[in-house]
Amino acid sequence: MTKSLTTNYPFIADILKDTHAYTVPNNQGIDTIELMATHSTVIKLVERMGLEVEAMPKGNKIFKAIEYELKEDNKKRLNKEAFEPIVERVKLPKVNPKDKSLYIGIIRNTPSLFKVADYHKKAKDSFCKLVFAGLHQPTKKISADAIKIISTFLKRKAFKLHRVDIAIDFKSNESINHSNKKTFRDNLMPLSKRGVICEGSSYYINKLDHPSISRVNLYDKYKKQLNQQGEEKISNELKAWKRLEITLTFDVTQRNNKGFMYYIESFNFIDDLYEVQAVATKAKIKSYDTDYLTYQLNSFIDNRFMNNRESREQFNSVESLKRFKQSDFRRYILAI
Repeated sequence: MTKSLTTNYPFIADILKDTHAYTVPNNQGIDTIELMATHSTVIKLVERMGLEVEAMPKGNKIFKAIEYELKEDNKKRLNKEAFEPIVERVKLPKVNPKDKSLYIGIIRNTPSLFKVADYHKKAKDSFCKLVFAGLHQPTKKISADAIKIISTFLKRKAFKLHRVDIAIDFKSNESINHSNKKTFRDNLMPLSKRGVICEGSSYYINKLDHPSISRVNLYDKYKKQLNQQGEEKISNELKAWKRLEITLTFDVTQRNNKGFMYYIESFNFIDDLYEVQAVATKAKIKSYDTDYLTYQLNSFIDNRFMNNRESREQFNSVESLKRFKQSDFRRYILAI
Protein backbone atom coordinates (compact mmCIF):
# COMPACT_ATOMS: atom_id res chain seq x y z
CA MET A 1 0.00 0.00 0.00
CA THR A 2 1.50 3.29 -1.04
CA LYS A 3 1.07 6.42 0.99
CA SER A 4 -1.32 9.02 -0.35
CA LEU A 5 -0.16 12.38 -1.63
CA THR A 6 -2.02 14.72 0.68
CA THR A 7 -1.34 17.65 -1.60
CA ASN A 8 -3.61 16.00 -4.16
CA TYR A 9 -6.22 14.93 -1.61
CA PRO A 10 -7.32 17.85 0.60
CA PHE A 11 -8.85 17.27 4.01
CA ILE A 12 -12.57 16.75 3.93
CA ALA A 13 -12.80 19.68 6.33
CA ASP A 14 -11.54 21.96 3.58
CA ILE A 15 -14.27 20.98 1.13
CA LEU A 16 -17.24 20.29 3.40
CA LYS A 17 -19.63 23.17 3.91
CA ASP A 18 -19.64 22.17 7.58
CA THR A 19 -16.57 23.65 9.29
CA HIS A 20 -15.77 20.62 11.48
CA ALA A 21 -12.47 18.83 10.95
CA TYR A 22 -12.46 15.27 9.67
CA THR A 23 -10.05 12.70 8.34
CA VAL A 24 -8.64 12.65 4.83
CA PRO A 25 -10.83 10.90 2.24
CA ASN A 26 -8.40 8.31 0.88
CA ASN A 27 -7.84 6.42 4.11
CA GLN A 28 -8.32 2.80 5.05
CA GLY A 29 -10.15 2.02 8.28
CA ILE A 30 -12.40 -0.45 10.06
CA ASP A 31 -16.01 0.62 9.65
CA THR A 32 -17.88 -2.24 11.33
CA ILE A 33 -16.99 -4.86 13.94
CA GLU A 34 -19.37 -7.65 14.88
CA LEU A 35 -18.94 -9.88 17.93
CA MET A 36 -20.93 -12.80 19.30
CA ALA A 37 -21.39 -13.09 23.04
CA THR A 38 -23.62 -14.48 25.76
CA HIS A 39 -26.55 -12.06 25.99
CA SER A 40 -26.73 -12.09 29.81
CA THR A 41 -23.03 -11.15 30.03
CA VAL A 42 -23.52 -8.26 27.60
CA ILE A 43 -26.46 -6.87 29.58
CA LYS A 44 -24.49 -7.03 32.84
CA LEU A 45 -21.59 -5.14 31.23
CA VAL A 46 -23.93 -2.52 29.77
CA GLU A 47 -25.58 -1.92 33.14
CA ARG A 48 -22.22 -1.82 34.95
CA MET A 49 -21.13 0.99 32.59
CA GLY A 50 -24.27 2.99 33.35
CA LEU A 51 -25.67 2.60 29.84
CA GLU A 52 -29.20 1.76 28.76
CA VAL A 53 -30.67 -0.70 26.24
CA GLU A 54 -33.52 0.49 24.03
CA ALA A 55 -35.37 -0.77 20.96
CA MET A 56 -33.68 -0.15 17.60
CA PRO A 57 -35.77 2.06 15.25
CA LYS A 58 -37.30 -0.06 12.49
CA GLY A 59 -35.70 1.99 9.71
CA ASN A 60 -32.16 0.94 10.67
CA LYS A 61 -30.23 -0.96 7.98
CA ILE A 62 -29.55 -3.80 10.44
CA PHE A 63 -33.09 -5.05 9.75
CA LYS A 64 -32.29 -5.42 6.06
CA ALA A 65 -29.27 -7.59 6.91
CA ILE A 66 -31.46 -9.75 9.16
CA GLU A 67 -34.04 -10.15 6.39
CA TYR A 68 -31.29 -11.36 4.07
CA GLU A 69 -30.04 -13.84 6.69
CA LEU A 70 -33.56 -15.20 7.26
CA LYS A 71 -34.09 -15.55 3.52
CA GLU A 72 -30.84 -17.49 3.10
CA ASP A 73 -31.63 -19.82 6.01
CA ASN A 74 -33.06 -23.06 4.62
CA LYS A 75 -33.05 -25.03 7.87
CA LYS A 76 -36.44 -25.96 9.31
CA ARG A 77 -36.57 -25.08 13.01
CA LEU A 78 -39.09 -26.05 15.65
CA ASN A 79 -41.08 -23.20 17.21
CA LYS A 80 -39.52 -20.78 14.74
CA GLU A 81 -42.35 -18.28 15.28
CA ALA A 82 -41.48 -18.16 18.99
CA PHE A 83 -38.02 -16.79 18.24
CA GLU A 84 -38.59 -13.65 16.21
CA PRO A 85 -35.47 -11.47 15.75
CA ILE A 86 -34.99 -8.82 18.43
CA VAL A 87 -32.89 -5.74 17.67
CA GLU A 88 -31.87 -3.28 20.38
CA ARG A 89 -29.23 -0.61 20.77
CA VAL A 90 -27.07 1.15 23.32
CA LYS A 91 -26.50 4.82 22.57
CA LEU A 92 -22.95 6.08 23.06
CA PRO A 93 -21.77 9.54 24.23
CA LYS A 94 -21.83 12.30 21.61
CA VAL A 95 -19.34 15.04 20.82
CA ASN A 96 -22.16 17.61 20.77
CA PRO A 97 -25.78 17.17 21.96
CA LYS A 98 -27.14 17.86 18.44
CA ASP A 99 -24.96 15.19 16.80
CA LYS A 100 -26.42 11.92 15.57
CA SER A 101 -25.79 9.16 18.10
CA LEU A 102 -23.28 6.40 17.58
CA TYR A 103 -24.57 3.17 19.10
CA ILE A 104 -23.91 -0.49 19.75
CA GLY A 105 -26.44 -2.76 18.04
CA ILE A 106 -27.59 -5.87 19.94
CA ILE A 107 -29.22 -8.59 17.82
CA ARG A 108 -30.90 -11.77 19.08
CA ASN A 109 -32.75 -14.71 17.57
CA THR A 110 -31.23 -15.05 14.12
CA PRO A 111 -30.16 -18.28 12.34
CA SER A 112 -26.43 -17.69 12.85
CA LEU A 113 -27.01 -17.26 16.60
CA PHE A 114 -29.16 -20.40 16.75
CA LYS A 115 -26.31 -22.29 15.13
CA VAL A 116 -23.86 -21.14 17.82
CA ALA A 117 -26.36 -22.00 20.57
CA ASP A 118 -26.80 -25.49 19.10
CA TYR A 119 -23.03 -25.96 18.98
CA HIS A 120 -22.69 -25.04 22.66
CA LYS A 121 -25.88 -26.96 23.57
CA LYS A 122 -27.46 -23.82 25.00
CA ALA A 123 -30.93 -22.30 24.74
CA LYS A 124 -31.63 -20.69 21.36
CA ASP A 125 -31.77 -17.18 22.82
CA SER A 126 -28.51 -17.48 24.80
CA PHE A 127 -26.31 -15.56 22.38
CA CYS A 128 -26.41 -12.16 20.72
CA LYS A 129 -24.52 -10.21 18.10
CA LEU A 130 -22.88 -6.94 19.03
CA VAL A 131 -22.57 -4.57 16.08
CA PHE A 132 -20.23 -1.56 16.20
CA ALA A 133 -20.94 0.33 12.98
CA GLY A 134 -19.92 3.72 11.57
CA LEU A 135 -16.37 3.60 12.96
CA HIS A 136 -14.81 4.91 9.74
CA GLN A 137 -17.07 7.77 8.71
CA PRO A 138 -15.11 10.93 7.86
CA THR A 139 -18.23 13.10 8.08
CA LYS A 140 -19.35 11.78 11.47
CA LYS A 141 -17.89 13.04 14.73
CA ILE A 142 -17.01 10.29 17.22
CA SER A 143 -16.32 11.12 20.85
CA ALA A 144 -13.32 9.76 22.71
CA ASP A 145 -15.70 8.50 25.42
CA ALA A 146 -17.54 6.41 22.82
CA ILE A 147 -14.26 4.88 21.65
CA LYS A 148 -13.33 3.99 25.25
CA ILE A 149 -16.66 2.21 25.75
CA ILE A 150 -16.31 0.32 22.47
CA SER A 151 -12.78 -0.64 23.46
CA THR A 152 -14.08 -2.21 26.69
CA PHE A 153 -16.26 -4.59 24.68
CA LEU A 154 -13.53 -5.36 22.14
CA LYS A 155 -11.09 -6.39 24.87
CA ARG A 156 -13.33 -9.23 26.09
CA LYS A 157 -11.80 -12.55 24.99
CA ALA A 158 -15.13 -14.30 25.55
CA PHE A 159 -16.76 -12.00 22.96
CA LYS A 160 -15.91 -13.90 19.80
CA LEU A 161 -15.07 -12.06 16.57
CA HIS A 162 -17.64 -12.70 13.85
CA ARG A 163 -17.13 -9.98 11.25
CA VAL A 164 -14.94 -7.02 10.32
CA ASP A 165 -15.73 -4.53 7.53
CA ILE A 166 -12.63 -2.79 6.20
CA ALA A 167 -13.37 0.36 4.19
CA ILE A 168 -11.18 2.24 1.74
CA ASP A 169 -12.18 5.73 0.63
CA PHE A 170 -10.80 6.97 -2.67
CA LYS A 171 -11.48 9.29 -5.58
CA SER A 172 -12.80 8.12 -8.93
CA ASN A 173 -14.87 9.72 -11.68
CA GLU A 174 -16.03 6.29 -12.86
CA SER A 175 -19.80 5.97 -12.44
CA ILE A 176 -21.21 3.01 -10.53
CA ASN A 177 -24.20 1.80 -12.54
CA HIS A 178 -25.49 -1.08 -14.69
CA SER A 179 -23.50 0.16 -17.69
CA ASN A 180 -20.18 -0.33 -15.89
CA LYS A 181 -21.18 -3.49 -14.02
CA LYS A 182 -19.44 -5.81 -16.51
CA THR A 183 -16.16 -3.91 -16.18
CA PHE A 184 -16.29 -4.26 -12.40
CA ARG A 185 -17.11 -7.96 -12.70
CA ASP A 186 -14.21 -8.54 -15.11
CA ASN A 187 -11.80 -6.63 -12.87
CA LEU A 188 -12.79 -8.61 -9.77
CA MET A 189 -12.49 -12.05 -11.36
CA PRO A 190 -12.33 -14.76 -10.08
CA LEU A 191 -13.96 -13.34 -6.93
CA SER A 192 -16.94 -12.21 -9.02
CA LYS A 193 -17.45 -15.43 -10.97
CA ARG A 194 -20.82 -16.05 -9.27
CA GLY A 195 -22.06 -12.65 -10.34
CA VAL A 196 -22.33 -9.01 -9.28
CA ILE A 197 -25.47 -7.33 -7.98
CA CYS A 198 -26.00 -3.69 -8.93
CA GLU A 199 -28.44 -1.70 -6.81
CA GLY A 200 -28.59 2.03 -7.42
CA SER A 201 -25.01 3.29 -7.19
CA SER A 202 -23.61 0.16 -5.49
CA TYR A 203 -22.01 -3.09 -6.60
CA TYR A 204 -22.23 -6.18 -4.38
CA ILE A 205 -20.46 -9.51 -4.53
CA ASN A 206 -22.13 -11.59 -1.83
CA LYS A 207 -20.99 -15.14 -2.57
CA LEU A 208 -17.25 -15.62 -2.81
CA ASP A 209 -15.07 -18.71 -2.87
CA HIS A 210 -12.59 -17.23 -0.41
CA PRO A 211 -11.42 -18.44 3.02
CA SER A 212 -12.00 -15.13 4.82
CA ILE A 213 -13.62 -12.55 2.51
CA SER A 214 -17.39 -13.01 2.42
CA ARG A 215 -18.49 -9.83 0.68
CA VAL A 216 -17.21 -7.01 -1.52
CA ASN A 217 -19.17 -3.76 -1.85
CA LEU A 218 -18.20 -0.77 -4.01
CA TYR A 219 -20.45 2.26 -3.83
CA ASP A 220 -20.75 5.98 -4.45
CA LYS A 221 -20.03 7.46 -1.04
CA TYR A 222 -20.84 11.01 -2.14
CA LYS A 223 -24.36 10.06 -3.22
CA LYS A 224 -24.93 8.16 0.01
CA GLN A 225 -23.79 11.13 2.12
CA LEU A 226 -25.88 13.48 -0.01
CA ASN A 227 -28.98 11.39 0.70
CA GLN A 228 -28.22 11.32 4.42
CA GLN A 229 -26.96 14.86 5.00
CA GLY A 230 -28.33 17.01 2.21
CA GLU A 231 -26.62 19.63 0.07
CA GLU A 232 -26.15 22.01 2.99
CA LYS A 233 -23.59 19.67 4.58
CA ILE A 234 -21.61 18.19 1.69
CA SER A 235 -19.86 19.99 -1.14
CA ASN A 236 -20.05 19.20 -4.85
CA GLU A 237 -16.26 18.98 -4.76
CA LEU A 238 -16.68 15.53 -3.18
CA LYS A 239 -18.53 14.14 -6.20
CA ALA A 240 -15.70 11.71 -6.97
CA TRP A 241 -15.81 10.16 -3.49
CA LYS A 242 -16.17 6.36 -3.66
CA ARG A 243 -15.84 3.62 -1.06
CA LEU A 244 -14.76 -0.01 -1.24
CA GLU A 245 -15.90 -2.16 1.70
CA ILE A 246 -14.57 -5.67 2.19
CA THR A 247 -16.18 -7.96 4.75
CA LEU A 248 -14.12 -10.55 6.60
CA THR A 249 -16.02 -13.23 8.51
CA PHE A 250 -14.87 -15.66 11.19
CA ASP A 251 -16.07 -18.90 12.75
CA VAL A 252 -16.96 -18.09 16.36
CA THR A 253 -16.85 -21.77 17.35
CA GLN A 254 -13.15 -22.15 16.54
CA ARG A 255 -10.80 -22.45 19.53
CA ASN A 256 -8.36 -19.94 18.05
CA ASN A 257 -11.10 -17.29 17.94
CA LYS A 258 -10.15 -15.34 21.05
CA GLY A 259 -11.81 -12.07 20.19
CA PHE A 260 -10.98 -8.87 18.34
CA MET A 261 -7.79 -7.88 20.17
CA TYR A 262 -6.18 -11.28 19.70
CA TYR A 263 -7.03 -11.15 15.99
CA ILE A 264 -5.55 -7.72 15.23
CA GLU A 265 -2.30 -8.68 16.95
CA SER A 266 -2.02 -11.93 14.99
CA PHE A 267 -0.41 -12.73 11.65
CA ASN A 268 -3.89 -13.68 10.40
CA PHE A 269 -4.86 -10.02 10.47
CA ILE A 270 -1.81 -9.04 8.44
CA ASP A 271 -2.55 -11.81 5.94
CA ASP A 272 -6.14 -10.58 5.65
CA LEU A 273 -4.96 -7.00 5.04
CA TYR A 274 -2.86 -8.26 2.13
CA GLU A 275 -5.98 -9.98 0.79
CA VAL A 276 -7.86 -6.70 1.13
CA GLN A 277 -5.05 -4.95 -0.74
CA ALA A 278 -5.34 -7.52 -3.54
CA VAL A 279 -9.07 -6.79 -3.88
CA ALA A 280 -8.40 -3.04 -3.90
CA THR A 281 -5.84 -3.51 -6.65
CA LYS A 282 -8.38 -5.46 -8.74
CA ALA A 283 -10.86 -2.63 -8.17
CA LYS A 284 -8.26 -0.22 -9.66
CA ILE A 285 -7.58 1.66 -6.42
CA LYS A 286 -4.02 2.82 -6.91
CA SER A 287 -3.12 4.09 -3.43
CA TYR A 288 -4.54 4.74 0.00
CA ASP A 289 -3.28 5.66 3.44
CA THR A 290 -3.22 3.29 6.45
CA ASP A 291 -2.54 5.95 9.10
CA TYR A 292 -6.18 6.14 10.19
CA LEU A 293 -6.38 2.35 10.55
CA THR A 294 -3.29 2.39 12.78
CA TYR A 295 -4.80 5.27 14.78
CA GLN A 296 -8.04 3.30 15.24
CA LEU A 297 -6.29 0.16 16.41
CA ASN A 298 -4.13 2.07 18.89
CA SER A 299 -7.26 3.76 20.24
CA PHE A 300 -8.97 0.42 20.79
CA ILE A 301 -5.91 -1.09 22.49
CA ASP A 302 -4.74 1.84 24.61
CA ASN A 303 -6.69 5.08 25.05
CA ARG A 304 -3.97 7.04 26.87
CA PHE A 305 -2.83 9.02 23.84
CA MET A 306 -6.39 10.43 23.54
CA ASN A 307 -5.78 12.59 26.61
CA ASN A 308 -4.98 15.67 24.51
CA ARG A 309 -7.74 18.24 24.17
CA GLU A 310 -8.44 17.70 20.46
CA SER A 311 -8.90 13.95 20.89
CA ARG A 312 -11.14 14.36 23.93
CA GLU A 313 -13.37 16.68 21.93
CA GLN A 314 -13.44 14.47 18.85
CA PHE A 315 -11.65 11.19 18.30
CA ASN A 316 -11.64 11.23 14.50
CA SER A 317 -10.53 14.81 13.89
CA VAL A 318 -7.74 15.96 11.64
CA GLU A 319 -5.96 17.45 14.65
CA SER A 320 -6.09 14.19 16.59
CA LEU A 321 -4.83 12.14 13.66
CA LYS A 322 -2.02 14.63 13.03
CA ARG A 323 -0.99 14.59 16.69
CA PHE A 324 -1.00 10.77 16.69
CA LYS A 325 1.22 10.61 13.58
CA GLN A 326 3.73 12.95 15.26
CA SER A 327 3.69 11.12 18.60
CA ASP A 328 6.39 8.68 19.68
CA PHE A 329 3.91 6.86 21.91
CA ARG A 330 1.95 4.11 20.24
CA ARG A 331 1.12 0.69 21.57
CA TYR A 332 0.54 -0.89 18.17
CA ILE A 333 2.43 -0.72 14.88
CA LEU A 334 0.82 -2.04 11.72
CA ALA A 335 3.35 -4.46 10.23
CA ILE A 336 2.41 -4.02 6.59
